[in-house]
Parts: sequence; C-alpha cells; structure tokens
Amino acid sequence: MSANDYDNSTLAGRCARFGTKCNSLLMKHQDKAFIERMVVEQVELLGGNKELYCWIDSNMMNGVFDPFFIKEHWAIFSWRESFFRKHFPINSWFTVDFETQDEFDQEDDFLWAVPYQITRHFNRVMALASVKVNAELSWLKQQIYFESDANLSFEAANKYEWEEMTIDLLEKIGETEQQKLESYGDIGMGFSDFAHMIAEGYQTGPKKLEEMALKAVLLLNISSESSEFSPLEYLPKLIQKKAALGMYTVEGGTPDNIS
Repeated sequence: MSANDYDNSTLAGRCARFGTKCNSLLMKHQDKAFIERMVVEQVELLGGNKELYCWIDSNMMNGVFDPFFIKEHWAIFSWRESFFRKHFPINSWFTVDFETQDEFDQEDDFLWAVPYQITRHFNRVMALASVKVNAELSWLKQQIYFESDANLSFEAANKYEWEEMTIDLLEKIGETEQQKLESYGDIGMGFSDFAHMIAEGYQTGPKKLEEMALKAVLLLNISSESSEFSPLEYLPKLIQKKAALGMYTVEGGTPDNIS
C-alpha cells in the first residue's frame, strides 16, 4: 500500500502513513548487489537449484502448500526468519494494529507481521535490509514500517515453519482428529497435506519408492517449466492425481514410516 492509502484521521493510519513514506525514501538507497547475494544464499540451501527457489518463492507469495517439498519450504522460511531477526532487531521497526488503533506489543510484532512479510513481501524486506544511508539519515533505518496481517501470518507459520506446526498440534492435543483437520482446512489444507507434514516431521524410515520417484519427476517438471516439455504429462493418470493431491487419503490411512 502507498502512504495515501492510509486514513490520516486515525493514529494507526498516521503511523502507517509516516512509516510508508520512510520506506519509500529508504528504498531509493537499496543495494542490489546485496540482494542478489542474499538470493544466492537461499538458492544454495536448495542445492543450487534456482528454478526450485523461484518456485518456492512464488508458493510463499501466494500461500501455496506443496506436500512433496515441505522441508525445502521449511528451510527457506527458517533462513528468512533468521535474516529478519539479524537485520531488523527489536525497536528498529514497527507495525500497527488497525483494530485497536495502536502499536502492537513487542511480542506480537513478530507473531503477526514477520511470517507475513518474509513470505508475501520478502523482496522488499531484502531491499530495506540492504539500504545504506549517510549518517544524517541513519535515523530513518529505525523507523521502518512493516504491515501486519494476523491471518496470513498464521497461515504462513503453519504451512512453512515446522516448530509452529508442532506447537499448534500440541495445543490441539485435546481435540479430535476431525477437529484438527478442520482447523487446517481453514487455511486450505486437507488430510493428505496434514499427513505429509506429520510424515516429514516424525519420519523414522525411508519413504515409499513411489513417493521418492514422483518427487524426482516433480523436480524435473519445475526445472522444465520454461520449456514446452512437461514430464508429468507422461505419467499415468493415477500418478498425476497423486502429484496434485498428495500420497495419502482418509481411506488409505496414515504413513507407516513415522514415530
């Protein structure tokens, strides 16, 4: 949002308007070489696969969960969270709560703003982190504004952060399996997605050969997106369905390689 999109008649609107203007000024001093290096660091987490990184980045910007590349999404999310903590320590940035017309508590800042920012707007986060300004403008780097979105932050944390998902499951320990599934259904995840997440986090043995082979084909498909060749098209319809919906169904039960 631009500065003019905020209501100047409220405290929250004025704070957001001021922060957005500061951000706009700082963005003029971004270091593109720094941003490129940060992208390279993330690509290296994925074995140097730039196409896979771009695909995961797009998934995060659009809230897409992929059951076959869970750990890869977790790795990027974790790196970005550490990056944010390093470059934006407490009191170097702010967000506001438009419902209470006030700033969030410090503990809530990270919870409701950061998962949203490092998934939906990470290019801007990197740009603001890269900024180099003269001493007389250094105070601006303590006035950086990041919008918050409680719903999208909750969704991002539960899709891309293993620790948050584990905490969420423990908090729901008294709920039935159906209630747990319904809570994940609220963020667009079904039984198969839920089963894949559990399998990744509590894996005690090798995955089925079928799943490993399908992931290899999907990886090839990601790398071939810029061409007319699509490996998935040559797979049987049943396997294509598993590629789209995941390996597990309610009727088929849960994975047998978990603790």
